[in-house]
Amino acid sequence: MVAKRRLKSSSQKQKKSVKKNKNNGKAIDPITFSVILNRFNTIATEMSSTMERTAWSSIISISHDFSCAIYDVQHRQVCMFDALPVHTNSLHVVLKEIAKAFEGDIHEGDVIVCNDPYSGNTHVGDFVTACPVFYKGKHLFWSVTKGHQLDCGAYVPTSVPAAATDVWQEGLQLPPIKFYKKGVPQEDVIRMYLANIRFKDWLYGDLMAQLGSIWTGQKRILELLDKYGVADLERYTEAIFDYADKRTAAEIRAMPDGEYHGDAWLDSDGKGTINIHIHAKVTIKGDMAYVDFSGSAAQGPGSNNSTIGVMEAAAGTPIMSMMDPSIPHNYGCLKHIEASAPEGTVCNATYPTSTATATICPGDTMQIAVWRALAEAMPERAFGGMPAIHCVPMFVGTDTRSGEAREWGSMVFNASPGLGAGVGADGWPVGLGPAALAGQKIISVELSEKLYPMIFEHQEIAVDSMGVGEDIGGPGVLLKIVPSSGSMECNTFGDGQINPPYGATGGTPGIGGGNYKENKKTGHRIFYSAKSQLIVGEDEMWVGLSTGGGGRGDPLKRTPEDVLESVFDGMVSLKVAKDVHGVVINKAKMTIDHTKTKALRAKIRKKRGPLP
Repeated sequence: MVAKRRLKSSSQKQKKSVKKNKNNGKAIDPITFSVILNRFNTIATEMSSTMERTAWSSIISISHDFSCAIYDVQHRQVCMFDALPVHTNSLHVVLKEIAKAFEGDIHEGDVIVCNDPYSGNTHVGDFVTACPVFYKGKHLFWSVTKGHQLDCGAYVPTSVPAAATDVWQEGLQLPPIKFYKKGVPQEDVIRMYLANIRFKDWLYGDLMAQLGSIWTGQKRILELLDKYGVADLERYTEAIFDYADKRTAAEIRAMPDGEYHGDAWLDSDGKGTINIHIHAKVTIKGDMAYVDFSGSAAQGPGSNNSTIGVMEAAAGTPIMSMMDPSIPHNYGCLKHIEASAPEGTVCNATYPTSTATATICPGDTMQIAVWRALAEAMPERAFGGMPAIHCVPMFVGTDTRSGEAREWGSMVFNASPGLGAGVGADGWPVGLGPAALAGQKIISVELSEKLYPMIFEHQEIAVDSMGVGEDIGGPGVLLKIVPSSGSMECNTFGDGQINPPYGATGGTPGIGGGNYKENKKTGHRIFYSAKSQLIVGEDEMWVGLSTGGGGRGDPLKRTPEDVLESVFDGMVSLKVAKDVHGVVINKAKMTIDHTKTKALRAKIRKKRGPLP
């Protein structure tokens, strides 16, 4: 059985209702349209600011692993804050399941939460809060947030237990459930939630931050309704959908019709299976893009599986990345992309298969397969390969620095990979992979050492970690961390070490990366997979090396001045500058020898022949 896009049938009905609203005889004032469009976006921004400024854990307050959005009563995305695409391009799926679970029982003052990947969510670590927005007794909108929890009560202290083999090992699963009913907190339900997770003080603070965020969104929507009234706000909301609809349709029509195929591979499921295949068929037909993951590997015994939420995001994000970024990312845009995958595959797993790492494994790899298909369709717009986020450690331990023992935990994204090179643009450093696409942040070294008992001995751009070309990929990072208050446990997740970012149109691939533990006294190293559980002792350090993104275009076409700048910035070595780019640099003076460069490039070009 093939699971089709869940909103397909309702989308067809919604198109009819949009047409009806357009024919009500009232013209759309362009100034009012612009004001309301930007007001919606400002609401999402304020929701995000509320989350960031009031959350307790650093994964939300500093690393920004959360997303905020507003939906109408038909679960159609109205606006979002620029955050994680894996969240914002899939929130409508879980919201629809929330509404279905409480059909006929949704009231003013309700707050519904969900972290269940089999109820439309992305993975168990992502915690969704949603409140309906009522105005004069009528349900009109939804205010929604999704935040990554630091812990979810799994068998190990993390919210991404990479070695889990089923949903029960992942921790507490919450299908849609009310934390507030008609404005009254359900204290027994909230106590049950907190009793099943670690770091409950921090996570209670994060819960309050998410509630503050959705209530902020609710408050601002009510102010809009007070100002414009129900009829006009609904009319302009439809006009905003129509605006995104028309612009997205034009973008997709400009893509060549046809069927295109892309392939990518997961390194491992952590259970003995390697090179797990993901296949994507992208069909461009008129103003629609269809993504079919048929032909991908069967679901596995590890956590590298996804459900429909991640599948939706993985299909849509690469296509939207090829479009004008000024197009509002709302229902009018999203409805032009449909996704499908056979049930029982790594892209659409069946209960109770583990999906603990779904957002990046296989989510990142699914996106990479779609990008490769799009490169077949539009080679002139192809960019260097994107990295799967290579290895994220979750450190936990006991902090005794104050004289009192305190349990602590921190998910560290600092060993973040660089993104692939674009056409005429080098890749971003610290991009955190396709799931985030630079929508997250890394914590500063100084703040991390203040908050947690660990010392960052080393954090720097990794030389020659990226693929090179006419445009180079964003560089990777070399990170070394040691405990400062006894030993610490480390649980990691990630991928892309043995399947690095590919080079496009003559560019070279990224390095792949890796992680290991090193004894500081003896220098002895123990290497680990991206999905590992280990103890870092007081005389040891954890080391992570992330890959850079893939390069794009002929390395010999990169201007010598740009090559020199990359060398000066510590991203490219003199050896790569000479051997790959064909640029001869005087090391002492850091200047280009243009005569020798011209001769060397001609020699390299003659020896290698034309690029494919």
